[in-house]
Amino acid sequence: MSRTPAISALLAGLTALLIAKAEAQVKLVLPKFEAEPFRDCDTCPTMLTLPSGLQISQAPVTRGEFSAFVSATGFSREGWGCNWNYAHIEQTDDHPVVCVTFLDAEKYAGWLSERTGHSYRLPTVEEMRYAAMGNESGNYWWGQAVGSNRANCAACGSQWDGTSTSPVGAFDSNPFGLKDAVGNVWIWTSDCREGSCDERKLIGGSWSSPPGDLRITKVIWNEVDVPFNTYGIRVVREER
Repeated sequence: MSRTPAISALLAGLTALLIAKAEAQVKLVLPKFEAEPFRDCDTCPTMLTLPSGLQISQAPVTRGEFSAFVSATGFSREGWGCNWNYAHIEQTDDHPVVCVTFLDAEKYAGWLSERTGHSYRLPTVEEMRYAAMGNESGNYWWGQAVGSNRANCAACGSQWDGTSTSPVGAFDSNPFGLKDAVGNVWIWTSDCREGSCDERKLIGGSWSSPPGDLRITKVIWNEVDVPFNTYGIRVVREER
């Protein structure tokens, strides 16, 4: 049965309306979140305020930033293990500080608090998970597969894989603006291992980790006085 001109015109109009509506929906894009970086002092870590209000360091604390703490306090640590300025891997001041224990990390955060008048502390596991994923879903903030040259791990396709830390910011930032959101160094958190605060949890994976360790579901732990050249620091800032 053939259509009348009136019916054909009506169908054409409805089709055009549906196409226009679909195009409008496709063009509806939420504005990209952009945090404004700030620092409380010239040698303090650069901080970001995330959508939740969490203030966290944009990158792992660098050797250069940690050295300011060492110079100001005369910090040193005796005993077993590597040290922040002798990590047994090639590093410069723009690499994340490593060979720090949980206790070292807490001392650094305490010094930042005294120097700036703000309250600095180590992040919790849940804070790190939120910050690292940048409101994205998947195994990693950039997608399901580790891909190539998205982070520094033992098989991430970067020039530092399985060899050493990389300069902070050598890879793309996540949607919140975090540099090295995962990989490069495990991050000490304030969370105790279940049943014992003599051990604390770390998250994020490192330059020597398999890709699976970079998933935010992966958590390890170690004693509070144990340093490794895969362990590093991020800090959270709170108003006093």
